[in-house]
Amino acid sequence: MTRGSRPAAAETVENAVPYPPLPPFSSLLKSRDVEDPVNIWMHRPLAYAFVAAIYRTPMTPNMVTLLAMLTGLVAGAMILVGTGAALVLGGILLWTAAILDGADGFLARAKGTSSQFGRALDGAADAVVAIATVFPAVYHLWVTQHNPVHLWLAVPVIYLAVQHLVIYDYYKETYLRQTRLERGGEGDDAEVLEKADLSGKSWLTRFVVQQMMIPYVKAGERLVRWTNPLAKRGGLSHKRTEETAAIYRKHNHGPMQLWALISLAPHTYLMAICIMFDRIDVYLWFRLVGANVILAVAVIWQRIATIRTVDEIAQLRGRRPRASLEVVTEEARG
Repeated sequence: MTRGSRPAAAETVENAVPYPPLPPFSSLLKSRDVEDPVNIWMHRPLAYAFVAAIYRTPMTPNMVTLLAMLTGLVAGAMILVGTGAALVLGGILLWTAAILDGADGFLARAKGTSSQFGRALDGAADAVVAIATVFPAVYHLWVTQHNPVHLWLAVPVIYLAVQHLVIYDYYKETYLRQTRLERGGEGDDAEVLEKADLSGKSWLTRFVVQQMMIPYVKAGERLVRWTNPLAKRGGLSHKRTEETAAIYRKHNHGPMQLWALISLAPHTYLMAICIMFDRIDVYLWFRLVGANVILAVAVIWQRIATIRTVDEIAQLRGRRPRASLEVVTEEARG
């Protein structure tokens, strides 16, 4: 090496483009308005800490999603083992899976790699974890208490829990579209997904989108059509401005907080606690009674909020308030 020459490795390090810093926590949140307290104060901060640890590694959001799914599967296995120590570990692992479930989205937004497939994979992983933990929990409850009532309760509880998640996701997506002018929502409506060209995508992408994502989105649209037809997104097709966003936020923030209470994070957190204390029966009764009371109040409050939102936006546009509702009602009937 001649005098004054520099090692190639040193030049590579010096000329390398520095990795962009991890964005602040607040910028990676979808919106505090659509998050429940468990997510805001516990799951999301822990997910952000995990992302901070892996941000400069080759780990991708889809890898985190698969890690969350694997953690949930192990949690289900621990529930099947059923000993006191195994249940405690199973509850901790289920809680960990919920944290990782939020970390994949954080990492995707931080690296700018969000994709339709990633969102679909995340939803599929959630479904796998739910199946892998809920059914073992019901089985454990049966073999330890032999109470037929619990088996009968499990059927409506599982069905209604899915409906809670479906309708929460619908209103969350609508809220994000109406209030985040710079980014909008996170997903597409069923009609858009059905028309999407997936010919160049992998078989897994096509399967997840067509067999899981589209039916899930359609279920949300159907529920809203039954319970609150004025909230169909076609009735909120106005041009979004700061004024319309403020109007939507004013009327819909309250019911959105109720929808968030029956979303995935509180469900997982409560279930994890009940598993650790071997009181899965408490979880069943709360999901059947408490969660559905919240649902009923949210549906009524949301209907009122939707009417007031459409009316006030109509006034802002110089239209007769009730006229706008008549138009939307006709669309809903059609």
